[in-house]
Amino acid sequence: MELKEVYEKLEKLEGGAELITAVKAECNRLANEAKTHRQNGDKSAAKVKSLLESLGLEDGDDVADKAKELKATLDSFAQGGKKPEEVAKAMADLTKKVDSVTKQLADMTAKADSEKAKRLEAVKTSALVDALTKGNAAAPKEMARLIADKLEVADDESLSYKDGDKTLSVDDGVKSWLTANSWAVKATPQGGGGAPAGGNGGDGDPFLSGFGE
Repeated sequence: MELKEVYEKLEKLEGGAELITAVKAECNRLANEAKTHRQNGDKSAAKVKSLLESLGLEDGDDVADKAKELKATLDSFAQGGKKPEEVAKAMADLTKKVDSVTKQLADMTAKADSEKAKRLEAVKTSALVDALTKGNAAAPKEMARLIADKLEVADDESLSYKDGDKTLSVDDGVKSWLTANSWAVKATPQGGGGAPAGGNGGDGDPFLSGFGE
């Protein structure tokens, strides 16, 4: 039966008008109470949501379990004689120390990498100068700069010479390069006295001739 039908039946009764007025007043009171409860419920839900967010908890099916875990953690702090704010301060101090150590480690790593790169460059230059000297190259140190990019360093820091698709030892690679670039080889002194055969002064030196081309 609908409320309208109830009112119609009440109107037919003696004192029905007063009953209808009383019923309407009660309905209004209940509606207002329900509205107040709903509004309070919304406020409470908002407070709960804000509290969960401040605690780093998400509102979900397992939020109660997470809250229990948080309480257990706080209880363990209390049993250990430390207040949560003391633990938070200790954690903040620890974080600063970790950040400091991390930066120091990064600086040390960068320095070590730089020193390793310098050391390997020195090793490469030394190996090239040695091989160029054996090959009778003119100005081995200067020639070493020209072909330094042909050397590769393996994980075990051993050196090899990259000649196109071929991988050679440093000595064989340098020998091959000198053969292909005869101007970089010292001129072989001619027998007898006087100037070297082929012209005056250094005109017969393949090294000097190479720079003159």
